[in-house]
Amino acid sequence: MRLLIVILMLIVLFPQPAEALWKTNLEMHVIDVGQADSIYIELSNGKNIMIDSGDEHDGPKVVSYLQKRGIEKIDYLIASHPHHDHIGSMDAIFESFEIGRIYMPSVKYHTTYYKRLMRLVDEFGVEKIDAKTGVKEKLARNIKMEFIAPLKKKYKSLNDHSAVLKIDHGKNSILLMADAGMASENELVKRLDDEKIDVLKVAHHGANTGTSNGLLKRTNPDYAVISVGRKNKYGYPSKEVLKRLKSHNIQVFRTDKLGTIIMKSDGKSVRFFTEFPQT
Repeated sequence: MRLLIVILMLIVLFPQPAEALWKTNLEMHVIDVGQADSIYIELSNGKNIMIDSGDEHDGPKVVSYLQKRGIEKIDYLIASHPHHDHIGSMDAIFESFEIGRIYMPSVKYHTTYYKRLMRLVDEFGVEKIDAKTGVKEKLARNIKMEFIAPLKKKYKSLNDHSAVLKIDHGKNSILLMADAGMASENELVKRLDDEKIDVLKVAHHGANTGTSNGLLKRTNPDYAVISVGRKNKYGYPSKEVLKRLKSHNIQVFRTDKLGTIIMKSDGKSVRFFTEFPQT
């Protein structure tokens, strides 16, 4: 009883802000790299996930962002697929941080960026794991990740080879679609149960090559995050995708409007914070 009284007195005398009392176990940072993708996830046990590196000129920004947070090792590095706006700065990641292992879909692409990444994997002796349906890892006590695409070895579009990742943290679920197109998405819709997703990382910068009503109905997300460049030449995110997200009452966060987007999860609920873009 005395201990309880002391604790209550301390709370009254030294009140803590609500945020300080809200324990975060997982943080996802969708880094503003313009018309590209780079996502950093910090886990409750101190381990780190890096998904894509941005385009060829984004290396300094991504590296600086991580180093300011004291990151020295990327335990799980994921190259979602070989397009340059996703792996263009992988050399900066390898040269700046210790890499535990790398997950990549087993699709080859004859570009300088892909060849350079494969050379780095060999030179640094990093374990390479095929990112495909069914590959899963337990990351912490109540955090796990699973690749739910690609399902097949061959697709017409390179985007459909994208490593689609689902991360579960307690009661919260995050679905990261990379650049997956309709061929991959249709497979997912057929295979997924009606499982609630809290946060959807929208595919392909909001292009109208995915994010169908079928996927949104199946996963029923509360929030959507779009990594996209300001005033990009493609007109992304497409009006059609934004209309579908709105029709499903999904709150949208866009890097072109808000800068880097940070999602914090305590395993029961999620909160969003943003870093406004510099003008």
